[in-house]
Amino acid sequence: MTEYLTIISELFLSLLHLLIIRKYMNVFWGSEIRNLKGYIEWGVYYVFLLVSNISSMLPPQLLLAGNVLLIFMISSATRKRSIKQRCIFSLLICTVWMLVEVIVMMTLTFVGFDSRTLQDAGSFISKICMLLLSVIISHCIKNKHYSEIPLLYFFSILLIPVSSIYVMHHIFLIAATHSEYMIFSATASFLLLVVNYIIFEVYDWISRNAELREQN
Repeated sequence: MTEYLTIISELFLSLLHLLIIRKYMNVFWGSEIRNLKGYIEWGVYYVFLLVSNISSMLPPQLLLAGNVLLIFMISSATRKRSIKQRCIFSLLICTVWMLVEVIVMMTLTFVGFDSRTLQDAGSFISKICMLLLSVIISHCIKNKHYSEIPLLYFFSILLIPVSSIYVMHHIFLIAATHSEYMIFSATASFLLLVVNYIIFEVYDWISRNAELREQN
């Protein structure tokens, strides 16, 4: 049962990984150009993430190089940007994500997570941090695509990922002590990730709505 749950969670977490990368592309470069080549490259990237997450046999250097190369290929197919811009973006997004994961893992190890739950908790919290960072960047970036939303709404939205990290931190701690809660912790982490992603999509919708109201 646990093995099947792990495979199912990796299927959805890999998909969420792609959505986060796509969100960063939209933040910096606007809407994507949809074409068959782009869909195929997104599919190749999805398979690469599945294989790397499930097997855990690829060395870190190969994982980093594969992520950089595939993100560069996707940005080439879906965005009209220079080679320099695509290279910088691909390297930066992968480097920042790797640093976030390292910091999260070191923090969780210091807190006292065991190896059984360290990977699950680290994967969840690092994705939440990357989602949170994308919202902060989209709010602070100079060349905004949409209008500002009220600061009260902005800080209210930011409270959701922070609260999710706090809740899941304690859930994973409970699961580390009581193994019968492992399935619950995996399910809860996936559901909270989905909720956070939807909330950030709502944030983008509010920004677009504010832009339309300003134009009207």
